[in-house]
Amino acid sequence: MQDVDLLVRAEFLYPITDGMPVIPGGEIAILKDRIVYAGPEKPAGSWRATRTIDGAGKAVLPGFVNCHCHTASIIFRSQTDDHAAKSALFDVAFRMEKDVGEAEWQLLGEVGCADMLRAGITTINDIWYSPQHLAETVERSGLRAQIANKVFDVHLEELRLGDYTRYPAQGEKRLRDGVAFVEQWHGAAGGRISARIGTHATDTCSPELLREARAEATRLGVGMHIHAAQSLGETEHILAAHGCGPLEYLRDVGMLAEDVVLAHLSVTTDADLDAVRDSGARYAHCPTIYPRRGRYPRLEDILARQIATGFATDWMMNDPFEGMRNALNAMRLRTGDPNALSCEQALWFHTMGAARVLALDSEIGSLEPGKKADLIMVDLDRPHLQPYYGGYSALVYYAKSSDVVTSIIDGEVVLADGRPTRLDQAGALAAMAGRVANWRGKLGALGSKAVFGPGCPCCG
Repeated sequence: MQDVDLLVRAEFLYPITDGMPVIPGGEIAILKDRIVYAGPEKPAGSWRATRTIDGAGKAVLPGFVNCHCHTASIIFRSQTDDHAAKSALFDVAFRMEKDVGEAEWQLLGEVGCADMLRAGITTINDIWYSPQHLAETVERSGLRAQIANKVFDVHLEELRLGDYTRYPAQGEKRLRDGVAFVEQWHGAAGGRISARIGTHATDTCSPELLREARAEATRLGVGMHIHAAQSLGETEHILAAHGCGPLEYLRDVGMLAEDVVLAHLSVTTDADLDAVRDSGARYAHCPTIYPRRGRYPRLEDILARQIATGFATDWMMNDPFEGMRNALNAMRLRTGDPNALSCEQALWFHTMGAARVLALDSEIGSLEPGKKADLIMVDLDRPHLQPYYGGYSALVYYAKSSDVVTSIIDGEVVLADGRPTRLDQAGALAAMAGRVANWRGKLGALGSKAVFGPGCPCCG
């Protein structure tokens, strides 16, 4: 009989290990923050557990790893989904971001962290504003996170006019703030929080700023995070300014390396993808956002080059199940091949694949002895999941984020009965409700076509 702190049983266990086995009647034994056993249920008397969580009617799998996101960006939900995304982003979101206060970003980050936990996401890689507030909330919530300050040297609100005037002092200030964040938070919360240097995008950072950011990341021993080739406008700007594609540009300024996470790669040439492959840079693929934009990245070509790839949510809808289904459907439509991407592969990309992108695959992403005890439980006793036969398609094609009832990070239960255990979700939602009318009014004044009600100029 072995003493353990927590024993988690499962009707179906998906460890995401070599061969991608599914184990009916499995269990996970946890001592402190590590897994000591993951496999078929052992005979009675094998464990002396301080606490046991029953697995009847539950699937257990690794927590989802979200390798590119903006946790506090939920303020812009519905604003770029159902009309011209470029216009909504440039005319509304970029113009409003600068007027959102620190206290607002803190509140948005708190609701966003609750959203992540409720969706079964246990690790995030975030680049946004007010990283220190997000880090404080992450520490309190129990999430695992890599976080970066958003660094750029243009006025984002002027991009709608095609104005790429550089403001070196602004870029330097944002980079210094990012460096200070790294120095304060990298390795915090017992190692649950790490930091990156977050250059916003290829077109919003000058070559000088990119080079300086690369040098600082190298000096600090941390990775980098950047949006790259995310839009036609960006790629056209880089081509006009530098005579090459955005990934070739990053290579030429010396930024690309194995410690760089590249989000999107939506508009790329073969030369761009070859530059990524040759550098060893990692790719964060966000399947939910691309169909809304009407352009899906060349994922088949990215995978053919063996570029390290993981799935992510980006912003707005933090539902890994929806993301996996978007990827499956998009790939099969792109290639005309129903076998272009499998459910096993989709789940691997949102767990082990995304962990690999963040260089955390030796610690998280699968359930096996020695790894961190980051796992989730999915309630199978739901009408839309029954009858449940246990295969990967049953989980990936039919489950929803709302089916996640338990999340465990570092061996601690941080979501129980579908509610965060360490965050005041009700208080945060109540505080947010008091601000919505003000945000609605600001969005409406900027020309949003997706706001109605009190505070909106068109509604009074």
